Parts: sequence; structure tokens; C-alpha cells
Amino acid sequence: MSLAKLKKIHVIIIGSVLCLIAAVAMFFLMIKPQQEAYRAAKERYDKASVLGNQTAENQAIEDLNKAMNEVQLAQAQLDAQMRRRMPDLSFARRDIGMLQLWQEQIKTLGPLLENFARDRNVKVIFSGFDIPAPPSNPNDPIFDQDVIVFQLGNITVVGDFKRVMDNVRRWNNCKRLVMVGPPQLAGVSPNLSATYALKCYIFPAAKGGPKIPMAGGQQVAQQPGM
Repeated sequence: MSLAKLKKIHVIIIGSVLCLIAAVAMFFLMIKPQQEAYRAAKERYDKASVLGNQTAENQAIEDLNKAMNEVQLAQAQLDAQMRRRMPDLSFARRDIGMLQLWQEQIKTLGPLLENFARDRNVKVIFSGFDIPAPPSNPNDPIFDQDVIVFQLGNITVVGDFKRVMDNVRRWNNCKRLVMVGPPQLAGVSPNLSATYALKCYIFPAAKGGPKIPMAGGQQVAQQPGM
């Protein structure tokens, strides 16, 4: 099978695989439309109750209850994803949160991702992931972010078409939220290679609390394992 033919036939399949992986990250936006639907239903209810139109009020109550249930369902699904894929990080106490981030980056995240990347069903070519050193200052701006993004770098896998696509899809099962970039294909199956970029997203449970006086730009402690 030629590479040109492969691209024409399987472009939709490849796109579907990527959408599946992207859906995990995009799921965090799902609750927003549900909340907007709830607010719209609440406005309709408020208007109907003021007008004294019982029929309209009953319909508004039904819409409001439906919207409320949808918000609760979306929130429950979001919470389940967070529990599955997010480390227990809270920066409300900056000093404690910094130590938690050290633990995550140094002892957990790197080994977890590198072990997961070793897929026995394909030949894996990569030199390790590029995870930056964690901050040594509890007042670092990273603790004020809603989401922490790690650009992990590229990975290349070689195999037949099915195994290569299974490898891309496999990242859905990772214990961290990993986004796979569009694969660059080369060669011919069964020696097809795909190179793709990886990003890891971490949503802390709470952003940074009050800054710690006198911390400045100095290191407040020796980083463990560094």
C-alpha cells in the first residue's frame, strides 16, 4: 500500500482517532454549555413566575429541572475524569503545593509517561520526555495557573498501520491527561512510521493562595532528587 493511498483512504480514520483523544481534554469544556442552558432555563422560569402564566411557569419548571439534572450529570462525569487522570495537587498552601508538584514531576510523571510509552506492539523511538524542573519558589507564577501544560516532545513509532493507530489511541488509557498531536506518517505498512507530539495537562484542585513573604526569587529548599 502506497503512502499516498494510505493517506487518502485512512485520513478520516486517523482524524477520528485524534478526535477521540482530544475529546478527553475537550470534555472539560462540556460543563460550560450545560451551565449556560441552566441559566437560560432559570431566566425563563423567573419571567414566567412574574407574569403569573401557570402553563408557561410549569413548562419553565420542567426545563429548569432538566437543565439542573444535565449540569449535575456533566459535573459528575467531569469529577470522574479528574479523579482518574489528575494528581492530587492543591496550591492553596503554596509551600505544601510546591512539594506536591515536586513529587509529581520528579517521582511520578516522568517515570509514568516513559513506562507507558514503551508499547511492545510497535517499535518505539524516543529519547525520553522533556519535563522541566519544578519551580523552587512557592511564589512562582505556575502556582497561579488554572492548568499546567507540559510540552513533552515528540515520539516515533514503527509498525503496521493498525498497530501504529492502536498506539496513538492507546494514550487514552494513560493515567494522566495526554494530548496527542497529528501524526506525521512515513514509509509503507508494515514498516509505517508515525511521529507525533505529546502534551500533558494538569488541572490543580486549587490555584495559589496568599504569597509567602520574603520568598522572592530565592530557592526556599533543595529540590528532592535534583
